[in-house]
Amino acid sequence: MNQKTLTNIQILVFGGFLLLLLLTAFLVPAWAVRKPKLVRDKSIPNNHDLLYFATDAPDTFVIFSPGLYKTIGILPASERMADMVVSSDGLIAWSATKSGYVDRFEIPPGGAGITLEHRETERIAPVLAAIALSANERFIAVGYGNDEDYNARGIKILPSDSIRLEDEVADFSVAGDIQDIVANPVEDVFYIINSHSDKVRIYNVDRFRLESQIIELGNSPGQFVVRPDGKRGYGAMNARMSIAIVDLEVNDLIDYIQLSYPPYAMCFNEDGSRLYIASRDSTRVSILNTDTHEIMRSFELEPRLEGLIEFNFAEMIEVSSDERYMYVMPKRQELLVYDISMVHDPLRMEESPIMVQSEILSTEPIFMKVIRGHTIPGVADIPGM
Repeated sequence: MNQKTLTNIQILVFGGFLLLLLLTAFLVPAWAVRKPKLVRDKSIPNNHDLLYFATDAPDTFVIFSPGLYKTIGILPASERMADMVVSSDGLIAWSATKSGYVDRFEIPPGGAGITLEHRETERIAPVLAAIALSANERFIAVGYGNDEDYNARGIKILPSDSIRLEDEVADFSVAGDIQDIVANPVEDVFYIINSHSDKVRIYNVDRFRLESQIIELGNSPGQFVVRPDGKRGYGAMNARMSIAIVDLEVNDLIDYIQLSYPPYAMCFNEDGSRLYIASRDSTRVSILNTDTHEIMRSFELEPRLEGLIEFNFAEMIEVSSDERYMYVMPKRQELLVYDISMVHDPLRMEESPIMVQSEILSTEPIFMKVIRGHTIPGVADIPGM
């Protein structure tokens, strides 16, 4: 076989391989996104939760009702969103955009009928990153950067009811890039999480003062959450494959809970007695008792895609008011709802959660928040559900 013939064969083989890849790219979505047989794609009786989303490209504020299996509100943001926060009653939401705007959405009860008239917007810096709402809901903290440095190192404190730049009450900088700002739900305190650092700085909203005390976690947390009573903070320590526990009454690290996987998304049940922890490289979820700090139960969520080797790990999770359902956002546009009632029943310990609902959103969310216990017209109430 001469060199020219060999080269032609190589070209044909390589071309065939590329063609196969292209065909796979077009054909896989048609069969890989089949919904499991038990996914019912219909309303969930007795579910009065609302799910609030901030989505990216296009940037929208979306309200979804699992009880109705329906998007009941959608509104475009002023620019590309970076983060979002919602009031405890779900009637006001604030978003920070990557181009420096803060949007304030006033939401009609139940979320229906939201229009552009319900949105106020103000540009307060060249770049915005994180946003948080104080416990008294009077102030928002916004992380910002400048034109020359996209990363945020400054924080502005603004009144939550006006968001006008001329009404700001504080403006200060911190060392290191800001990964997130987390509010204590009881005390008027903000926790400022630095990227690629174990430092958590503390800002006292009552005194408008950055405290000198710093919480050191040992590694940078992927996520930091505060228990609803405000007494404990929990950091997802990916590199350590553990959960860091912080006593927020003395602002000190007290323990690590070792896991068999790197933790990622976390959420509390309504009273904060349980912390749900999702893996970043599998469908595994564990439930931590926040009183004893023992893992109560671990389970696997049913993967979304059929026939593909994909962990489909959860980037965001929330649980329903009654802890019967878990809301999961993998790294895609699809909201997945799992029935997890069996994980709390000692007689059903061998059962696994069942996917019962899925919804394709308009685009991929960067934020998800459950607002529990709304009165939503049209949600069926079935005794015993």
